[in-house]
Amino acid sequence: MTVTEFLQSNVPFLKGLSDEEAHTLAQGAEQAPFKPGQMIVMQGTTVDGLHVIAEGTVAVWIKPKDKPSVKVATLGPGQVFGERSILEFGVAGATIKAVEDSLIFIIPQQAFLALMESNPALKEYFMRQIEDRRKPLASNPKPEQQPPPPAAPAA
Repeated sequence: MTVTEFLQSNVPFLKGLSDEEAHTLAQGAEQAPFKPGQMIVMQGTTVDGLHVIAEGTVAVWIKPKDKPSVKVATLGPGQVFGERSILEFGVAGATIKAVEDSLIFIIPQQAFLALMESNPALKEYFMRQIEDRRKPLASNPKPEQQPPPPAAPAA
């Protein structure tokens, strides 16, 4: 499977890309391998592109001020990260580390932004996706809280 085909068929965030749009993003994408435990993005640093997980899994860690880091999500193939940072020209809100051998496609910020500007409907779709991702997931521990203790076995 080519990078273009992967972006079109395996990445829900990029749903709706035309063949030409997917090909343009794929052409500029860097393919970056990561080993288990290797840091991909560090909280508070500049993010240089949309990161698409092609293989493996990564963990998302948030470090609230004056508190220990908390793992808030695990992402796998077809999922993305870094989209909010590149759209808002901000810094990473989380640290992302490889859990296992992983391959990440990094779509340069300028290519992603150019795509959004050339396709207003796609831009609106991306913005809705990003807004939905801002909503906390009930299954993820809140950064201020520790995960609940395991339930006691029934007698």
